[in-house]
Amino acid sequence: MKRLMVIGLMVAVAVVFASGAYAWWGGYGMGYGTSANVETVKKFQKETLSLRDELMTKNLELQNEYNKPVPDTNRIGTLQKEIIDLQTKIQTIADKYGLPAGGPMGGMMGRGMTGTGMMGPGMGMCPMGRW
Repeated sequence: MKRLMVIGLMVAVAVVFASGAYAWWGGYGMGYGTSANVETVKKFQKETLSLRDELMTKNLELQNEYNKPVPDTNRIGTLQKEIIDLQTKIQTIADKYGLPAGGPMGGMMGRGMTGTGMMGPGMGMCPMGRW
C-alpha cells in the first residue's frame, strides 16, 4: 500500500513539473521572453533546482493550510516568510547570471496578483493588455 502511495505521489509531482514546464516555455511561444543565453539558463536552472523544488513544496503547504477548516495563522505567516526568502535566493542567483527579474522569462512565473506566489490573471488578461 505504501509503495502504491509513493508511486502516486511521484506521478503527481511529475505532472506538476510537466505542466509548469509547458507554461514556462511553451505557454507564450518561442522568443517571447528574453534573449538569454541557453547555457546561462541551464546553469541557472541547475543551481536553483533544489530551491525551486522547495518553493513549490512551501506553496503547496501554504495552499493546504489555507484549505483547512481552521487555518493556523502562525503557520501561514511562517510559510509566507519562507516563500519570500526562497524567492529572494532564486532572484539573487538570477542576478548573478544576468537574468531579468523573475528568471529567464522576465517574471512571468510565480509573480501573480495574489501575493503568495500563485499565478494571477497573467499578461493580456485585462482590457487593452495594460496590466
